Amino acid sequence: MNEANGCDFPSAAEIPIPAREFVFDTAGDRGKMLNQMRRGASGWVAKVFLGALAVSFVGWGIADVLRSPGTGHSVLTAGDTSVTVREYQEAYQQGLNRLAQQLQRRPNAEEAEMRGVDQSVLAQLTAGALLDEKARQVGLGVSDDGLVSLIQQEQAFRDGSGNFSRTAMASVLRNVGMTEAMYLDDLRRSASRNQLVASLSDGAAAPAAFAEALGTYTGERRTVNYVTLQPTPADEIADPAVDELDDFFTEHHDDYRAPEYRGFSYVLLSPAAVADATAVTDEQVSAYYETNKARFTTPERRQIEQVVFPNREAADKAAAAIAGGATLADAAAAAGLPVADLGLVPRTAIPNAVLADAAFSAAPNVPTAVVDGPFGPVILLAKTVTAEVVKPLDEAREEIRATVALDAANAKVTAAYTTINEALTSGAALSEAATQAGLTVQVVEPIDRSAQTQAGVKIADIPSEATVLPAVFSADPGAETTPVNFDGNSYVFFALGDIVPARDRKMDEVTERVTADWKRDEAQRLVEERAQALAERVRKGETFAAMAEVEGLIVQSANFVTRDSGPAVLGQAGTRAAFSGSQGTTAHGPALASGEAIVLQVAEVAEPADPLSNVAPNLRQSLDDTVREDLFQSYVAALQAATPVSYNFAAINQAKVGVR
Repeated sequence: MNEANGCDFPSAAEIPIPAREFVFDTAGDRGKMLNQMRRGASGWVAKVFLGALAVSFVGWGIADVLRSPGTGHSVLTAGDTSVTVREYQEAYQQGLNRLAQQLQRRPNAEEAEMRGVDQSVLAQLTAGALLDEKARQVGLGVSDDGLVSLIQQEQAFRDGSGNFSRTAMASVLRNVGMTEAMYLDDLRRSASRNQLVASLSDGAAAPAAFAEALGTYTGERRTVNYVTLQPTPADEIADPAVDELDDFFTEHHDDYRAPEYRGFSYVLLSPAAVADATAVTDEQVSAYYETNKARFTTPERRQIEQVVFPNREAADKAAAAIAGGATLADAAAAAGLPVADLGLVPRTAIPNAVLADAAFSAAPNVPTAVVDGPFGPVILLAKTVTAEVVKPLDEAREEIRATVALDAANAKVTAAYTTINEALTSGAALSEAATQAGLTVQVVEPIDRSAQTQAGVKIADIPSEATVLPAVFSADPGAETTPVNFDGNSYVFFALGDIVPARDRKMDEVTERVTADWKRDEAQRLVEERAQALAERVRKGETFAAMAEVEGLIVQSANFVTRDSGPAVLGQAGTRAAFSGSQGTTAHGPALASGEAIVLQVAEVAEPADPLSNVAPNLRQSLDDTVREDLFQSYVAALQAATPVSYNFAAINQAKVGVR
């Protein structure tokens, strides 16, 4: 966000153009549609705005938004351009969705306000409205033909053959509750914004001098001599005095605070948990095998080579040469053509049926006759042939039995879920609901967020721990809990048990741990003091080699390290020290390994001969994009200064109430 005239504005990529949402049954469908909708019509700005249009289609609950009251009012006005309540609701819904993805749960109103969702949405809509108003003032727009072209380029509106389909378009729009008029209005506005900002920033790039300076900085290489100092072992450090230990405990008090511990009971409902392979009969196994025989078949594979000829005459000439004893490679060379190796592939890997039939019907190592391919006449050669292999039923029996049992278990999961959910809704305890579903309740003693008990024992068998524990610790005591879904059709129903609140530990509870931590810090202090003293000796005139010899240390060399490669050898702190001065600089700091220290001297400094070669293309692109983004931010700030913007906070508050 950049701040201008008291309003934080989003980056170009954050502006919804405008805010609408596609609704799908699964997250996978949403992601697929998002990928389809993200395309660029012309340059980076088109990618930003048309991509933002696609992003705005992805989310939840557009139907309820469209039915919300007050949709005829404006929440803000920039000049003669207004943003409606409906548009604000849709953008606000998107903001809640993004926050929900971060939190892995639905945020409440207080959390949304604390995270600044409403402010972010208002800034996005303000910036979009300012751009729309400027486009209106200067008369920017897109012709009907241009609009048609944009629509026909949309991947989401293409059929299985890759061609634009009005039926596909109508289906997509119908699924999200949009009319064609609404979609066209959205697209027309995004295209106008694209023209406006593209005229400002297209072709903008970071100065070459900056890129060269960056390349010099990142490409500089140094040879460094260094010694590594080991810390004093903890058992050789005397125990601290009582007052020293007390002071250390007070200074690091929060590190020893006991976390909250929560106990809970849960019911695991998953296909794997309810599957019963013993209930699958041999007849079911045999039937599955026959129905799905292709699954147990490894098809014939052939290593195929092919030569594509420019015309029939050239192909027939090569075929005649092969008939006279020449190899396919010889005939291709005589025609000045390459032999393409398709690799060891099954028939299905060759998309053209005529070529596939020829390749898989030919005798091994015997070139085929000339075959008419989609790109010209072809001669193929099947070299290595791997025969089809079918796994016998007896070898696949147990695998099939488990698969059939798992398929049947999915139906059991659905029935059990309904039973448990209905029982809990009617007020039954989790244990009673589990009994009705024929399942067992597992009880977990109070643990912290890392699944450790108060005794420090790790509980290792919690299903989907990464999703279940956050749900347990975010649940409100006494409130109804929501089952945790994972791995598709698997669920964990849980109920909170004993809760041990977080508290401050007393010194006598953690004396051993505090003492160990004090000794660790003391060892670090001592080794750093020694490193500083040794570096100072070298600075005062003692040679680095002589200092190392007197101290019994081994001098090592890091040759031609850069700021990027140095951390792997010297550590982050050591690399900063190595690049802290010119040739001859002596420095010290923490070493690569924790607890150790390093003393170093810069032996040689070499600047890159070609600085720009050290700036990767993607980094150059990132620099250019940053320049364009800065131009965009400055432009929006200028529009804000020149265009009066008014806000209807009553309508904004009403709009937020209508969003679930």
